[in-house]
Amino acid sequence: MDQDVKWMQRIRQYAVPILILYVTAVIVALLLEKMWLIPIMGSVSVIIVVMGYKEMRIMWRMTKHPKAHRMLIFQYVFEWVDAILLTTLMVTLLTATEFGLMIGLFFGIWGVLSPLRQKWFTKQLQQIEPGFPTYEEVIEGRVSHESSI
Repeated sequence: MDQDVKWMQRIRQYAVPILILYVTAVIVALLLEKMWLIPIMGSVSVIIVVMGYKEMRIMWRMTKHPKAHRMLIFQYVFEWVDAILLTTLMVTLLTATEFGLMIGLFFGIWGVLSPLRQKWFTKQLQQIEPGFPTYEEVIEGRVSHESSI
């Protein structure tokens, strides 16, 4: 568990350079070949899924309660939906513009509702297990990993 938390902390240190790299790649793709956006956004989707899995894995070890585990799985499914929507949006925007705009509208609404979903998941986990730490608290080190098990 500590190893996973340290890995996530290390990845967060590289977040800004990775963001700059992806923004640069998107700009280059827009200037040279728009179809390059599909693999770029596909790789972003893979990163979303991997980071969501790491989050679920870390939080899974914070509790033994089966209902909390189900809620964490449900939350991870929403990460998959985010990733699939992002890739689908990019593919359809570049191949079928009208349909892509419709998916873009759905993706926009989905993104706006993301903080509300996160608050709902946190509330549900707190109801299942009072005192359950948030992912941010665990990663920032405000919660002892071993004391929660």
